[in-house]
Amino acid sequence: MHFQKSQLFFMLALLILPFGEMRAENSLNISNVSANAGESGIHCFISATNDEPIEGFALGLQYPIPDLVLTGADFTDTAVLDLLSGNQPDFAGIQIDSNNGTMTAGVIFGYGSLGQAPPALDASPAIPQTLMRLTFSVSNEALPATLPLQLVDGLGDPGIDNVLSAGGFTIVPTLNDGSFTVNNQHILSFDPLIAAPGGTVTTVLKYEHVDPIQGYQIAISYDNTLLTHIEPSSDFGYFSGLTADAVFPGGPGAFNGIELFYPAMDPNVAPGVGLATFAAIFDFLPPFSGQVLPAGTDQSLLQLEFAVSPSAQVGSTTTIVLDDSYNLPSCPAADPNCVPGPAVNYVIFDGLSISPIKIDGVIEFDSTPGFRRGNTNGDSGVDLADALFVVNYLFAGGQQPSCLDSADMNDDGSLDISDTIYLLNYLFVSGPTPAAPGPQNCGPDPTDDSLDCILASGC
Repeated sequence: MHFQKSQLFFMLALLILPFGEMRAENSLNISNVSANAGESGIHCFISATNDEPIEGFALGLQYPIPDLVLTGADFTDTAVLDLLSGNQPDFAGIQIDSNNGTMTAGVIFGYGSLGQAPPALDASPAIPQTLMRLTFSVSNEALPATLPLQLVDGLGDPGIDNVLSAGGFTIVPTLNDGSFTVNNQHILSFDPLIAAPGGTVTTVLKYEHVDPIQGYQIAISYDNTLLTHIEPSSDFGYFSGLTADAVFPGGPGAFNGIELFYPAMDPNVAPGVGLATFAAIFDFLPPFSGQVLPAGTDQSLLQLEFAVSPSAQVGSTTTIVLDDSYNLPSCPAADPNCVPGPAVNYVIFDGLSISPIKIDGVIEFDSTPGFRRGNTNGDSGVDLADALFVVNYLFAGGQQPSCLDSADMNDDGSLDISDTIYLLNYLFVSGPTPAAPGPQNCGPDPTDDSLDCILASGC
């Protein structure tokens, strides 16, 4: 059988093509890692894929200073150390320049000997093999961010390029950079809530953080076809009784209170969207004593009350959004405290703005009465009067709470003197918060017990 040249070429191409497609690209890769500000001993690995056995490599790394400090580079827990049975490479020239945030390295696994080839890592075209371990520390002052870890050619003097060495020949790999994420330790969140159509619901903005802050800006959007924001009679109503009130008592402008607190509303910022914005600077006026909100968890910053549309469909939901999409409401010309610009969510730490993690709040519409745990008398707050209301009911023939669940402070399914003590501890000696839905949010009882709510309590 005879073939023309064109037929032979076509058949050879068919035979060769699949093998060519199976060959992976040679690469050098940096892993992605994360840590908190101030942490040390954070490990990051450099790995390679290689179509041929390699006897060594060279690399150049750049990392951001002063946020990161490269404290070491070694071969612990790498394929190189496995290849050498736990021994170090015969040559490892590693130079760390902490002033410029660079590292260069040239590594030869072994020189070999007469009649014995140098040790080599087997070809591994699909599975990366670890070549080197880097150890970083994170500055105490590093802000939340994702920082680049980059493989860069030409670093050092003379310049070092990123290469693999196979049989004495240079392989130029694809360079895949990595990242170092300094964790965001500032979290704004809303708890999920349940609301009845035609009723009201109060949502509380929670804050968790590890650094003291000097202030914040908050921007919240909502569906104005389902919710109508009910503004309090004074600005103090936005944080009265919350953590912000406990740390800065007395309302805006009071001694040791929040020195600048500025709410601005636009109930129709966009079709179907209402906007509520808040700015606070804790120490705004002389003598500038350095007031800050100390680090903490489950801190409550703001509370917003909404009227729920009677047409809200039972079983459906709506979302309270920590929203960076809009501009601040227009500023009256005579108001020097109003600064136009984007309505974005941030907190102020050490004079710098940090964008926190944002967890929106989901409100489910339900006909089941909701309640505030601890709001036994059905008024607008949780205080000493609620503890006395329970005592009078239990021991002095007083009126029964319309929502027995609201009086079950420890959520053990029964009412007794322990519930009163639990509430007093919460109010006056920093005791644990009453069980969900808690004293600030309205919601149903998460525990199936014999207690019940005839009417919503404080919602």
